[in-house]
Amino acid sequence: MYRNYREAYFSERVFNSDKWDHYFDIYDHLLSHLYGKDINFLEIGVQNGGSLEVARKLFGANTKILGVDIDPQCRKLEAAGVADKIITGSQVDEQCLNEVVRFMPAIDVLIDDGSHVQSHMILSFINLFPAIAPNGIYIIEDTHTNYSPEHQESFLGIGLYDYFKGLAERLNIDFIDADLRKTRYKIPREQRPPRNVLPDICREIFSIEFFDSVIAVRKRKKLEPLRIRK
Repeated sequence: MYRNYREAYFSERVFNSDKWDHYFDIYDHLLSHLYGKDINFLEIGVQNGGSLEVARKLFGANTKILGVDIDPQCRKLEAAGVADKIITGSQVDEQCLNEVVRFMPAIDVLIDDGSHVQSHMILSFINLFPAIAPNGIYIIEDTHTNYSPEHQESFLGIGLYDYFKGLAERLNIDFIDADLRKTRYKIPREQRPPRNVLPDICREIFSIEFFDSVIAVRKRKKLEPLRIRK
């Protein structure tokens, strides 16, 4: 078993991978608790296949690996045993995304290394985050490309960082009603009456982390706040 991402990356491989050096520490921070375990792994934008091969080395022997790419030549990674399946299509094509979810309805790790177009990154997240398994993680790579002209297309006028900074702020959604802070949240959860709340993606998010060129979102269903005094 490899001790870290860097070690697996620099091991002997068949397929090439293009990564920024500082990503290795980010991957270890986000994923090391899964190394050696059987997971469902999805990468959008597999290019030469090297990162899928690294995933094959890092995670358990029964890990299921799925790749999405617009280049049909990437299908060769199936025959090579690096990927269990490669889906040919765009990360914003509804038919392609439906096929992803049919094959892998519970994704433990998703890495978006696809088009790097801001609107594509947001649309893919909106469509695929519901398929992330509990305690799974959604990673968007190469977000520095947001500063290049060819990746400027926004999602209805919203840029990638605007969107995720907005989500980060809404992690506090349960505190919008000040009266709940003073009353309901001081009562043990099992003693509270049922409460109807509107659906909100932030109730499924445990954390949003920002790194140099990477955004990572961990999924975990949030419990209502509980204020404890002792």
